[in-house]
Amino acid sequence: MYLLRRLFNPEIFQGMGKKQNYFEGWYFKCVDERTKQVLAVIPGISLGASPQKSHAFVQVIDGARNRSGFFTYPIEAFKASARTMSFSIGKNSFSQDGLTLELKDERMSYLGSLKFHHTRPYPKTLGHPGIMGPFSFLPFMECYHGVVHMEHTLSGHLFIDGALMDFTRGRGYIEKDWGTSFPEAWIWVQCNHFNQPDISFMLSYARIPFLGGSFSGLIAFLNTPRQFYRLTTYQGARVKSLNYQDHSLVLLAESKHLALNLSVFISGGSRLLAPKKGTMTTPLVESLTSSLKIMLRDKRGTILFEGEGHVVGVEVSDNFTLLK
Repeated sequence: MYLLRRLFNPEIFQGMGKKQNYFEGWYFKCVDERTKQVLAVIPGISLGASPQKSHAFVQVIDGARNRSGFFTYPIEAFKASARTMSFSIGKNSFSQDGLTLELKDERMSYLGSLKFHHTRPYPKTLGHPGIMGPFSFLPFMECYHGVVHMEHTLSGHLFIDGALMDFTRGRGYIEKDWGTSFPEAWIWVQCNHFNQPDISFMLSYARIPFLGGSFSGLIAFLNTPRQFYRLTTYQGARVKSLNYQDHSLVLLAESKHLALNLSVFISGGSRLLAPKKGTMTTPLVESLTSSLKIMLRDKRGTILFEGEGHVVGVEVSDNFTLLK
């Protein structure tokens, strides 16, 4: 029963019974109403080749302070439900309804609780239990990706380095990854702060090992008040052009019915660790303070959406050229 529940609910803990060479992590983006406080909180587990190389963790990216932190815990500190997205790491707790943080070291501290309201979960069907679509059913993928909330509103406060920060009426987003390793190369862009209300966007483009070879796979969505749009490799979408230089990323993706033009202007960034064979050893840089322009057209040339976004999350791996 757990196997079926896990398959059709990618947001819940997927790693019951895993012993080694496995990771699982959730990504909570939290932005206050004035977009002055921009945080990403990344809790998860890292199971290496031995118990000595395994631990639970909470990573923090703080866009306002241009810094990041990595807090480690014994693997026994990770407790998760097998039925719902609800888990804890030490005194930190996380669910689809909110989070509580008690993170402190000699450099930084994050203490308090946030609640999530007016949630917009990623749409599911029997054939598409998550954003990976039919690839969700394959048991041998190196890395699985899930979007939990495309958007929600926030209430509550955090004490950051002892100063009270109010996140009420702010906005948030949740996604997750699990498997053995991050892809060899990837690009990731996420935004739900546009010059129009109630817009959410995410794009991930990665080099995916598959049946002894590899391919460049695209998963992307744009959610607007009028329509939900999806461009994915399994639906026939392809990246037609990609250019990255001078902190600027320009991408064109097309499917049978849609064309997506994306320009991302990258600023700032903090260092994180990503998994390789379950162990958090791969360095990367993520920005939370970038901006973007996006245009989505149908194949007749009609503009379906055009807008600009800010406090954009962006990752471009060092070897992104493998995606071309």
